[in-house]
Amino acid sequence: MNFLSSGVLPEDKTEARRLQLKAAKYAYAGGTLYRRSYLSPWLKCVTPEEGNYVLREVYEGLCAAHVGSRVLAKKCLLLGYYWPSVFQDAAALVQKCRACQVHAPLHHQPAREMVPIHSLWPFAQWWIDLVGPFPRAPGRYEHLVVAVDYFTKWMEAEPLATISGRAIQKFF
Repeated sequence: MNFLSSGVLPEDKTEARRLQLKAAKYAYAGGTLYRRSYLSPWLKCVTPEEGNYVLREVYEGLCAAHVGSRVLAKKCLLLGYYWPSVFQDAAALVQKCRACQVHAPLHHQPAREMVPIHSLWPFAQWWIDLVGPFPRAPGRYEHLVVAVDYFTKWMEAEPLATISGRAIQKFF
């Protein structure tokens, strides 16, 4: 604010350059600091205490939104207010809200639909994989070949020193 109102730069050149770059995003008019916004009008800079009041009004006020932290912060920005820790303060407020923690929807759905595996009898279909490399074990074993039967879930595993066709053939 001092630089924007009086134009005085610090003596250190790197600090002065940093201040000039930072000040390009702000404007000082009528005793109020404003921050330039990309698509919306200028945002009024407020103190963190005033910002917390704005957050609480948007979150719990007359039109209680009870939205997620990012949406809450964006709503405050759309209303025309800015302070540096808007996103952190919004996240802290949402985490403290007991009503949201109790009534939040819990997603118990799998990431994708489960696909049944049809195996008609034991040992008709196998799942086989090579695992490793692991830290070297006694006997110079670094890899593992694993086979699981789809029907019975029977598992066989054998350590391998090297992955080769002969070792896999010996395993089978």
